[in-house]
Amino acid sequence: MNKRLVILVLFAAFGSAKAQYAPSAVARGAEANRSEEPDTNLLKEVQVSAQAYPQTQLVGEYQQPAWTLVRKFPATRVYLMTPPGTNMYEKWVDAREPRKGTTEIRFRDEFAFGLGRRLELDLYLHTVLKGKPGTYAITLRGFSWEVRYALADWGKIWGNPTLYFEHKFLNGYMGIEPKILLGDQIGARGIWGVNLIYEANIARKRIDQEREWASTASYGYMINDDLTVGASSMYRYNDPDYSDELYFGPLLQYRFNGKAYVSVESLLGTTDASKKSRNTLIFGWRF
Repeated sequence: MNKRLVILVLFAAFGSAKAQYAPSAVARGAEANRSEEPDTNLLKEVQVSAQAYPQTQLVGEYQQPAWTLVRKFPATRVYLMTPPGTNMYEKWVDAREPRKGTTEIRFRDEFAFGLGRRLELDLYLHTVLKGKPGTYAITLRGFSWEVRYALADWGKIWGNPTLYFEHKFLNGYMGIEPKILLGDQIGARGIWGVNLIYEANIARKRIDQEREWASTASYGYMINDDLTVGASSMYRYNDPDYSDELYFGPLLQYRFNGKAYVSVESLLGTTDASKKSRNTLIFGWRF
């Protein structure tokens, strides 16, 4: 698994990087930045272009920077990824290595839709790789849906707060996962995000509820308009066993053509209750 991650990262790092949006869209964004009224037609169409553009360019109906339209941090979500009329797909590979036992590899297929009025809808299919060498099989874990609501257009409120709610049907249980998403830019090339999280199953017995309070924090530095490097941290408090998990690790995100990108994050556990590592690979495609 680790070798495959390394190969994919090296492939991405040496790929040719091009822009993600049409020159006309970027030009309209620049014009909108000089105007009091935002250009509501910006990013209605997403297409490949040979012209590079700055990730700090404000785009779309919500006048958000272009870097928010690709998932910079696997552990931490920021604002909305799909302006009105746009959609995207992501394939997640989530490898969780325990301190003892077999690594669990989870997969997630995510479809995101921009609904307008600062709303985003995401639909998920969850699967997992199980078995032993020679008998591996991918089985269904369940389904979930998520809605995000940004409280204001970008830059109007500190931290650009966004409300997140996910409803799950996983492993025979129905569950919820509300979050508060925060994020912004630091200086010319720095970006950050923080998430506050609660997660639980809806069940009568406390042991089946698997309640969890968590937070994540990520920082990225945009080396250029295609390559971002940084680091993430994750804290999780688990009930009813009162265990604490704490993780730290590096991240990398690279746009290797006009519509696609890859994000990689490797978090190492630092407490006895933590997993040995949590490694995430995301491939994203904007339609």
